[in-house]
Amino acid sequence: MSCLHQTSPRMPAFHGGWRGAAERRWHPVELAAMIVGFVLFWPIGLAILAWKKWMGDAPRRRDRHQVLLGPSDTGNVAFEDYKRQELERLEAERRRLFEAQDEFAAYLDRLKRSRDRAEFDQFMSERAASPRPAA
Repeated sequence: MSCLHQTSPRMPAFHGGWRGAAERRWHPVELAAMIVGFVLFWPIGLAILAWKKWMGDAPRRRDRHQVLLGPSDTGNVAFEDYKRQELERLEAERRRLFEAQDEFAAYLDRLKRSRDRAEFDQFMSERAASPRPAA
């Protein structure tokens, strides 16, 4: 029997191959592989360390799809109708806010144009009032 299949009271047996290794603590085989990797050629040990770190924090496949796609259908017709109505209401509110934002941007543009026009008119009146030097 190899050392991989021995059980001890402190450490459970290594079952499931390398695929499940990232979901638990460091196994002695993983630790030994990392140390040997550092001794033989340091990038190997670094790669094992990075693999363990990054693979251990990855979300499960099902959870990742749940986050990307949002919650699935509940199967309750009344709740689904309520959810649809609320989403429509929120979409209408979002459109209303964007319309208000566009109106405000147009208002600011009108203010800027009127301020620019007033400044230009003042410049032209001051220029017309000042005596011009003879050339």
